[in-house]
This record gives sequence, C-alpha cells and structure tokens, in this order.
Amino acid sequence: MDRLEEVRAAERERAEAPTDGVLLDQLQEVEERLLAFGEALGGDIDDVTDLPFTEEAGLDHMPEPLYVRHDTEMLNQVTSWLLQDQHIGLVSPYGSGKSAFREIVLRDLSKHDDFVVTHLDNPRETTARQLYQTVLTAAYSAGYSVDPKHYSQVRNGIPWATADTKQAVHEVMGRIRRDDKTLLLVVDEIEVLEVDLLSPLQVAGDAGVRLFLTGTPEGKRRVAEIRGTLDSRLRYYENIAPFGPDDIEEYVARSLAYFRDEPYRGETPDLFTRAAIEDIHEHTEGNPREVRIDCRELFTRAAFVWYRTGQDVDRIKITPELRNRRFGMGR
Repeated sequence: MDRLEEVRAAERERAEAPTDGVLLDQLQEVEERLLAFGEALGGDIDDVTDLPFTEEAGLDHMPEPLYVRHDTEMLNQVTSWLLQDQHIGLVSPYGSGKSAFREIVLRDLSKHDDFVVTHLDNPRETTARQLYQTVLTAAYSAGYSVDPKHYSQVRNGIPWATADTKQAVHEVMGRIRRDDKTLLLVVDEIEVLEVDLLSPLQVAGDAGVRLFLTGTPEGKRRVAEIRGTLDSRLRYYENIAPFGPDDIEEYVARSLAYFRDEPYRGETPDLFTRAAIEDIHEHTEGNPREVRIDCRELFTRAAFVWYRTGQDVDRIKITPELRNRRFGMGR
C-alpha cells in the first residue's frame, strides 16, 4: 500500500471513530496529506515545518542554501562599507529580505578571522548594560577579556556596574582595534529601539564597535529625529530590490532542492510552471516574504489536488489556475 492509500485509510478509520473535535480532526487530516505529498516529492520529513517554503514557520532562521542573491547592488555596497569600516544602516520595508541578509552577515563574517560578530537579541527590551554586555561577551569569546583590577566588581568576565561596562567596552575595543580586527554589532528593528538605547549605541560606535543596524524607513526617521549624531555616522542602503520572476524561480528551485537534501545547481523547479512563477511575481510584487507565503499556499493546494485525483506525483503541476480553485475536506 503506497503512502496515498495509507493516508486515505487512516482518514476512513478516523471518520468511523469517535471524534476529537471538528477542528482537531481537520488539522490532523490536512497535516497527513501535506506530509504524504512531501514524501511523494522525495522529502524525508517529520512535521510540516520541514516542508518547502516553511522556513519562517519554524524556530530556526532561513538556511543559507535558500538565500537568493537578488540585489547584487546591495551586496556590493554593503560589502564595500564593511571593508571601509563604516557604520551601516540597512533600511527597507517589512518582508523585503533584511532578516535573511542579516543571517548571511552573521554566518559569513563569523567565519572571517578579521571579524568578531555579535547580535543584539530582543532590542526592544535591551538595557544599556545589556548592550555593553553583549559587546563584552563577544570580545571575551574572541580572547579579549577585561583587567579585573580596573573594576570594583566583575562577574563572569563582565563588570557589574553599568558605568564600568561602558569603560570596559573602551578597554577591549582598544585592543581589538590594535589587532586590526572589527567587532561588528548587528541590531535589528531600529524602529522599536527604546530611546534610552540610542545613546549607548553611539557610545559603543564611538568606542570602535562597528554598527550594523537594520529596520524600516520609519526606523531611520526615528533615529535621525532622536539621535542625529548617531544617524550622521551611519551609511544607509535603502530599499532592497524585490524579487523578479527569475529570482522567484531560483528561490522555488532552491527550496525544493533543500527539501530533498540535494544541492542546488541552477536547475528550474519541477513542480511550478513558469506561468505560475510569473503569477506569483504579479500577485506579490516580488516581496520575498509574500513570495514565501504564496508559494506555501500553492504548495498546499497542489497537495490537495494530488490527494483528490490520485495521480502520480510527477504529473502534478502548480499553475496560475490553482490559485482560484476551492477545496473542501471531502474525498
């Protein structure tokens, strides 16, 4: 009995058994159909977050093999600023690819001997001391510790008083800079940063920490209005280019290859037609986050077609017409 028949048999048994609740029954049926479709496509999966186009649904960040280099101008400009030791602001609307690029920065530069890279988690709730501690922890991990004789109280390599942590940042950054290294602090969502955190950010930057701030255009305006001196030190790249149809096609192909645990070698996707790719581009205007959501929806619809028709999975194709097809749970 193949996987499709197993799913159908399980659903028949569930229909004859006492119900756990309409919604719970339906959730289980949909999940089983999606997992069976994924297995038929060649994936080895445990739950629905292992399916293609679900990278934002899980707890992990986007895997590097899924990254599409769709804005080479941005890549070239930001790379040159990194080499020039500039403070950088990456400003673009929600869903345009800032978080994906941030992950590339964190992963790639962490492997570079000349960079010490750290990331400010949950900037909305970060205090000045926590910001300085983030810098000091990264420095300590790279072999740069403070001299405890300079401070009244030090715990786990970090001075206890906020004023002391500020002084310690200057101490360790002086040594890092003398070794011709760059400590890069990545901070997300500058539009939600507490006002009281902007001054410590500037202090860290003036001490030698290189800042990489990301956020929306509103975040840039907010920094300029509240802390103009910090704003003047940043080199901004604004508005990451959206996906074009070829970029969407590459993303889809990368996602399917990654799902099957195969390398991406520039092939076109075998499940989505070119007309579907162009329809996704028109529907989402190339916004990467919207593209992922749209691909996920169409993938789900394709799973229902496969289940309903019983066709060989190789005959299932995602076309523009699939978007408007309605599905119920009946068989």
